[in-house]
Amino acid sequence: MNYALILTVVTVIAIGQLLFKSVGLRLGDRGFFALVEDPKTAMLFATSLVLYGIATFGWIWALRQVPLSTAYLFMSLGFILVPVMAHYTFGEPITLRFAAGTALIISGILLSATA
Repeated sequence: MNYALILTVVTVIAIGQLLFKSVGLRLGDRGFFALVEDPKTAMLFATSLVLYGIATFGWIWALRQVPLSTAYLFMSLGFILVPVMAHYTFGEPITLRFAAGTALIISGILLSATA
C-alpha cells in the first residue's frame, strides 16, 4: 500500500503539471490577468494547486512508513509520466532519446529499490 500511495502521489503531481501547462497556454499575451478575466483559466490554476496540496498530504502520509531515500526514487517517475501524458494531451513528441532515458530511469529505480 505504501508504494501504491507513492505512485499515486507521483501521478497526481504529473496531472498537476499538465494543468499548469494548460494554464500557461491559456494565459497568452494577457499574462496572469487571464486568471481574473477567464474563469476557466482560474479554475484550472486552482485545481492544479489543490492537486499539489493533496499530493503533499499523501506524500507526508507515505513518508511515515517508507524511508525518504527509498520513496524519493519513485519521484523520478514524474520524468517519465509528464512527457508521456504531454504527448497524449498536447501532442508533444516522444523521441528515441526519451525512450532510452526512460529505460535508464526505470533501471535505476529497480536497482536502487531492490538493493
